Amino acid sequence: MGKRWKKARRAIRRPFETAGFVLLKWMIPLWPRAVVVHVAKLTGKIAMLFPLKEKRIGLINLDAVFGNTKSTAEKRAILASSFATFTQTMLDVIWFSRNPDARIQHYVSFPDSDLKTSFFEDKPLMCITAHMGSWEILGQTTALLGADLASIAAPIKNPLVDKIFIERREMTGQTIIPRKGALKTLISRFRKNGKAAFVLDQNTDEAAGGIMVDFLGLPMSVSPAPAALAYRTGTEIMIGFCLPQPRGRYRIHISDCITPPPFESTVNVSQVVQKLTQEIEDKISTEIRKYPEFWLWSYKHWRRKPNVDYPAHYPDY
Repeated sequence: MGKRWKKARRAIRRPFETAGFVLLKWMIPLWPRAVVVHVAKLTGKIAMLFPLKEKRIGLINLDAVFGNTKSTAEKRAILASSFATFTQTMLDVIWFSRNPDARIQHYVSFPDSDLKTSFFEDKPLMCITAHMGSWEILGQTTALLGADLASIAAPIKNPLVDKIFIERREMTGQTIIPRKGALKTLISRFRKNGKAAFVLDQNTDEAAGGIMVDFLGLPMSVSPAPAALAYRTGTEIMIGFCLPQPRGRYRIHISDCITPPPFESTVNVSQVVQKLTQEIEDKISTEIRKYPEFWLWSYKHWRRKPNVDYPAHYPDY
């Protein structure tokens, strides 16, 4: 009865979701940039006034990661900014669809560096980011600047909304690849010196292949697929983010480049992949601690398993 009711509710809700999204698709690109930023910030403030599930999850996560090193007021301010950042990210998928070349060139900066130069070389790359800042604009901007980039994405449950999002994401030359069955496509891309992007800060159940690593000081199950693929193909791993700046601007920042060890069939591949995955998560954790206000705290990143002892501060949703 419960599953049937949920399915019926989705069927009833979907036309209204679709109609609302289509309306916003036409409205948002017409807004001045200041309106987009204001709406995002206002959403963050309003979200903190209500007993939302996402607010409860975010505060639990902040308590688990920061403990007494940050005050309650500081944690609430971080969470409000996190809500605002996520809202702006979603609005910007639509807002940047109008005159994307001009808007991206005006509002997104990508300072020169050795890592930037290396990123645009004609070579395969495994590109890793997190749900911090605008991972959406990161992909669109690097594709616009000439990177042969494919981003791995899970489909949105509403097919029409998913189609519209994919169209917007691909407007500047980026390719969106469904997560399911992506392996063969990625191997083919690397052989042609293409680049693939993963968002690697979400829980992946061990039944789906996840492995346990330390993430922000807490054990979390994540996908080893990017590390395994990079190791087997000898592909460098670059870690980067698109961070919000004042007045609705963004700055792209490549924080690290990791070169996997040469592939050897005689070594324990699982151990190499485990170590490489942990190195990736350590780099992501460092950036999140630098800019906690831009990370998505309201997701259930840490999941408890039955019959396992966890520390007292481990998240319990």
